[in-house]
Amino acid sequence: MQLIPQAREVLSLLEKKKARERENKFVVEGEHLVYEAAEHIDYIVHSAVLSVVSWAKKKGIPIYKVSKKVFEFITSVETPQGVLAVVKKPEYSLKDILARTNPLIILCAGIQDPGNLGTIIRSADAVSASGVLLSAGTAGLYNQKVIRSTMGSLFHVPVVEAGGVEEIIKELKSRGIKLVAADAKGKNYWQSELTGPVAIVIGNEGAGLPDEILRLCDETVNIPMPGKAESLNAAMAATLILYEALRQRWQKE
Repeated sequence: MQLIPQAREVLSLLEKKKARERENKFVVEGEHLVYEAAEHIDYIVHSAVLSVVSWAKKKGIPIYKVSKKVFEFITSVETPQGVLAVVKKPEYSLKDILARTNPLIILCAGIQDPGNLGTIIRSADAVSASGVLLSAGTAGLYNQKVIRSTMGSLFHVPVVEAGGVEEIIKELKSRGIKLVAADAKGKNYWQSELTGPVAIVIGNEGAGLPDEILRLCDETVNIPMPGKAESLNAAMAATLILYEALRQRWQKE
């Protein structure tokens, strides 16, 4: 199959983490994500006549048309919409997140499920959190399932792959950030003071947070479950605590 250079690059970026790291680019697929990625787009590849293509032309974004057969060959989704974009990775650092006034941070420490990670990023965006930190061992940020699950929030809230979880926690504490870890043995999360600079630490879906990490945190909180469910998934737990922080902050204003 004859592929234009842009189509070959799309395949490489979708299939190879090293290519994404080397080029500092990744792929978003579908009209909604293309619109959301507007400020970061390098170029668009499409096979269908869509409003997003006309929009991109008006913005002067480079556009490459391929056949439906070629598009279906390079896409990563089962039912493609006929448009994708190669985008530049948003550039953020821990320093950018800590520069926010009264920071509210989510630290994902070993989240494995791409859907959970994407939803946590989306929830952080929804409450206007300062940023999301990903420790080593967390699902890759540019996994296509993560990207789709964020529904575009990846382009609205700073997300930083920040290294080892112990080093991240020590750095945050040195900057005066309160570390609040989600753990079944903690106190009710409604009882936690979340109005000041705070980082909410969410651990692995199955194993949770190891004891050595819990000891580094300032306090642990749980989510009361008077019903028969054994647990909530990591994304739901993170969302509930984020919204409690938002409620407390609004109430304090």
